[in-house]
Amino acid sequence: MKERVLKAAANWTWVPPEAKDVVTPEYRMIIYGHRGPSVQWSATERPLDEVIAEIRDRAPEDSKVRWWVDARTRPADTAEVLQKHGFREVEVLEILAQELTDDLAERLDVPSDVLVRPALTADDIERAAAVDSEVFGWSAPSWVELDHEIAAIERGERSPLRFVAELDGEIVGAAGFTMLGDVVGLWGASVLEKARGRGVYRALIAARCNAARAAGADLALVTARTETSAPTLRRIGFVAYGTKRCYEL
Repeated sequence: MKERVLKAAANWTWVPPEAKDVVTPEYRMIIYGHRGPSVQWSATERPLDEVIAEIRDRAPEDSKVRWWVDARTRPADTAEVLQKHGFREVEVLEILAQELTDDLAERLDVPSDVLVRPALTADDIERAAAVDSEVFGWSAPSWVELDHEIAAIERGERSPLRFVAELDGEIVGAAGFTMLGDVVGLWGASVLEKARGRGVYRALIAARCNAARAAGADLALVTARTETSAPTLRRIGFVAYGTKRCYEL
């Protein structure tokens, strides 16, 4: 199970429509325009100094470089070498998973007044993105990103897909899922501060897991912040299989 979870986590990444996806035998790097590259995974037998120089040469001038490290990263001392080059640790995520065998809404005791539904209109998608921006402090998605997502919905695509949570007719939470074969990746669960403590987060987890199970998934995967959502996920049955750390230059 651990190998399955870690492999799925390593292969799961989002490539925005205007980004460049660079995949080599040694690493996968997403170049996010002026924001610079993010190395999603790396496994090399070359001197890491050479690979770091190669990555930096690809980065736009004055942009940041981010590099993710987990148990599958090679060489094993990648984090230490990155830090010697001036990278600093900026984020730690737990890799958690849960088998999908039953109705989570019942098991998680989701309150009846929380309504969760897929975001299938332009208005819903924009409002979901606005919740993410308010909760996480993220920049609002570009119109290119929104138009790309809306067009995919209009074509009938259902992965990746956002969900929204409502209380009293107001959208107060948002989250997404991406089908990865028989695994579902859960991402971006956010709840407005005024709605916390009312079961919205649990409702978003249950709705996405149940939708994925109906679509053929038997495992749910989350990479969660260690100090916020990870403890909540462990309390509701998710199991931690490792961590991934992000280093930034």
